[in-house]
Amino acid sequence: MTKSIFLITLLVFTTSIFAQTYTVSGGLGTPYAYKKESDQSLTGTGIEEVYLFNTFASATIKYSSSAISVRFYKYKQSFGDKTQIPDSDISITSINGNSTYTVSNLEDGYGYFAEDNNIAKSAVWIIDYNQHKSILNSIEARESDDKCEFLKLLVGKTEDKLFFYTTNGSRREIPRKYTVSYDIQEWNENNKAFVKSIRTLNIDTEETIDAPLMNTVFKLKGDQFAEYFKMPHEKSSEEYKAIAVEGHIVAEQEGKNNGEIGVSAPITVNLYGRGSDAAYFYTWSIYNKEDTANYIVRYTGSDAKKYTFEKDGNYIIKLEVANNEDQSATCVNTTTLELNIEESDIKAPNYFSPGGTTNAEFKVYYKSIVKFKCTIFNRWGVKIYQWNDPSKGWDGRHNGKYVSTGVYYYVIEYTNSKGRRKSMGGDINVLRRN
Repeated sequence: MTKSIFLITLLVFTTSIFAQTYTVSGGLGTPYAYKKESDQSLTGTGIEEVYLFNTFASATIKYSSSAISVRFYKYKQSFGDKTQIPDSDISITSINGNSTYTVSNLEDGYGYFAEDNNIAKSAVWIIDYNQHKSILNSIEARESDDKCEFLKLLVGKTEDKLFFYTTNGSRREIPRKYTVSYDIQEWNENNKAFVKSIRTLNIDTEETIDAPLMNTVFKLKGDQFAEYFKMPHEKSSEEYKAIAVEGHIVAEQEGKNNGEIGVSAPITVNLYGRGSDAAYFYTWSIYNKEDTANYIVRYTGSDAKKYTFEKDGNYIIKLEVANNEDQSATCVNTTTLELNIEESDIKAPNYFSPGGTTNAEFKVYYKSIVKFKCTIFNRWGVKIYQWNDPSKGWDGRHNGKYVSTGVYYYVIEYTNSKGRRKSMGGDINVLRRN
């Protein structure tokens, strides 16, 4: 047990001795720690961290150690070209046998490290970002042959390449990151409308994007170090005039407010065209799916359209939207909605129980009935009830009172979805409990 405690204590002590204790500070603001801020791995480089300063004003590296011999070095490309830091650039404070060394007069583009009892520690690489600031010259939106679909963004900038060298002489580039933001329109299916938002993406020298559906200005920002140090660094394009269009069909059946469209004729549908900002021309066409070469009806305009589907069949509702650049349709977008209306059908029950808790009403099952009339007769042929709405029924009353148990007769006259007049009849068993 005692041996185990000793080994654990030794391990902790050894770890604390050889753990890196560099503390980097100074400049304008907190230095940018490349590994920490960018989540980049420096494993195998011999470098603990790469720091970028906003100027080297009062910039220092501190190192704490209880070693007897501590020396400091800097290197340009590898440990092989190291040069010792003069004592004039180092100050020392000691407390209880532990010394803190402060290195000043730092130079841009060097790795700094300590030798602890002649053992070289990992290094920290130092960059004065203020000497390597990028210049944003331009951001341009350029149309191509497929301008209705895509747009190319071109970035003009002047920048130094940022590098650091590993302790064994391998050069590594530190990538600069730039962003571009712009306004977009996107269709929101829940709201049945286009909504505006801001899109931000990373960009280097060029990027192909989906053609925006609205006028916008492209704003270039960067790099990430300028953002970190809160240095306003932005370039904007001229306003881009949108030409790409997108259209959507919103269909609502009259008499329904749940957004669903029935499958049984006749149905009257209100059609609304929703187009993006550049949409100017609206053309509606309704086809039978089996004959798309000939439209049934055609409308123009974005205002609400109303159409009644009287017959069964498979229909296609097509909306074309086009822009008005130069008063011509340079960009066109097509969207369709398919509507299937079932063939006519009608069925009637042969019994019901007026006044009961179940099956208390005589109602027909129907699909795609254009016109309807149902008449109820008693066994002597006397008409006792009639109605014209297939969704309604007979509750078994005549002159306000329930009829007697027995057999009654119905005659149904209707027009189906193909415009044909038909009739059917049968008997009804009225079952009542006394």
